[in-house]
Amino acid sequence: MANANKRKGDQEEREVLAVLRANGFPHAERTRPGRMEDQGDIFVTRTTGLAPGVVVQVKNVQQPRWREWVAQLANQRAHSGALIAFLTHKVRGSGGRPPIRLAVMELSAFTDLLRAAGHGDPVDTDNHR
Repeated sequence: MANANKRKGDQEEREVLAVLRANGFPHAERTRPGRMEDQGDIFVTRTTGLAPGVVVQVKNVQQPRWREWVAQLANQRAHSGALIAFLTHKVRGSGGRPPIRLAVMELSAFTDLLRAAGHGDPVDTDNHR
């Protein structure tokens, strides 16, 4: 059973990687498995060989475990040194192609991302979380 789950997870990582590359992130790459500190599943960088600006955690399971995953994501972001971290979750039973995938991150990180993209007003960095 573990091998089937690993194959399913590896396949989902390859599919998410293909989506990222097809949507303007040609230097996205899978991380090396088996590292002492979990650094996530995919790094998104501006060019090959740079430290990741974004780390992605990929999930393909029936029942989401949001609390556990968000805690893992915080650790992966810290271990990788990435500025941004999000997780993807493939929605089961949604049918059709391509499958529906959610991108999930903490709200405070999302608002930081929106401001970096030019939306919103500057905030007092001591009080915005």
